[in-house]
Amino acid sequence: MAKKFPAHRIKANLVYDVWDAAHALGCHKQTVIRWIKNQGLAADTTRKPWLIDGKELKVFLGARQTKVAAKLVLHHCYCFGCKAPREPDGKIADYTQQTHETGRLTGLCPACGALMNKVVKRSDLEVIRARIEVTVQKASPRIVSRADPRSNVTIQQKGQTDGKTQQG
Repeated sequence: MAKKFPAHRIKANLVYDVWDAAHALGCHKQTVIRWIKNQGLAADTTRKPWLIDGKELKVFLGARQTKVAAKLVLHHCYCFGCKAPREPDGKIADYTQQTHETGRLTGLCPACGALMNKVVKRSDLEVIRARIEVTVQKASPRIVSRADPRSNVTIQQKGQTDGKTQQG
């Protein structure tokens, strides 16, 4: 996932060079240069130092943030390989209970075959099942609590002392 940069540190009425923009955002100057060369950040590159309008930088960072936050449909998972939300391959997924309220939905990406995961509420499981086939897996044994919780500590009062005893 792309890192979020503090756009509130950029003043719209100022002009920044690469060093100033990087310092204000807390990133490396090469990151700002990469934005200019590859990702379409508008800058005056006709002479050195390259100059970036503060207003343009704020707009660029705002557009970057909206791309970062992807809202998923309930039955979709996010594929980190493709960097896109996708429905599991063959509309088949597994659900494993993690806590009493939530569980992990796992499926394969139809485009790249990577494993996709998503944490979902147990109450949303029936809505998801209406769209895709979900197999409920057995819960992890660490979630299931014992009827008689055991303690690892055994205390014996007699014969134990905390310090050295004097023999007389």
